[in-house]
Amino acid sequence: MKCKTRNKTRQLLFITLLSLILLTGCQSNDLFGNEADNVASIEVRAYDSDELVTTITDASFTESLVQELESANSASTTNMDIPNPDYRLLFLDSDDMVIQAIGYYTEEKDYGVVGRYLASDLHLAVTTELPIEEEE
Repeated sequence: MKCKTRNKTRQLLFITLLSLILLTGCQSNDLFGNEADNVASIEVRAYDSDELVTTITDASFTESLVQELESANSASTTNMDIPNPDYRLLFLDSDDMVIQAIGYYTEEKDYGVVGRYLASDLHLAVTTELPIEEEE
């Protein structure tokens, strides 16, 4: 009887540890902290010159993009020599305070994952295009 109880205890412990490991892998990127719901607009600026290109104020677009970025798979670019993004995105609250700054590539890049967005040393697997018109 003790042997069956010991086996059940081991099985329960194994399942618990496995669940913890799997749940740890499901965490979000937490790019916006508690401010994810407060993004009111996105300023799009040229990465090198910091010139304002456009401001995105479409609430449904910004909300959807923030959710995608928060839950995206990512790959570290810490030890990679990669080109600068084309644009710097400033995610602003209603008082025009910067919540987060993220790089944006006009073309999809594959730096471990395929995407257009670079946050610190993370390349995010989000391919959503921004509604901006590029000059030829």
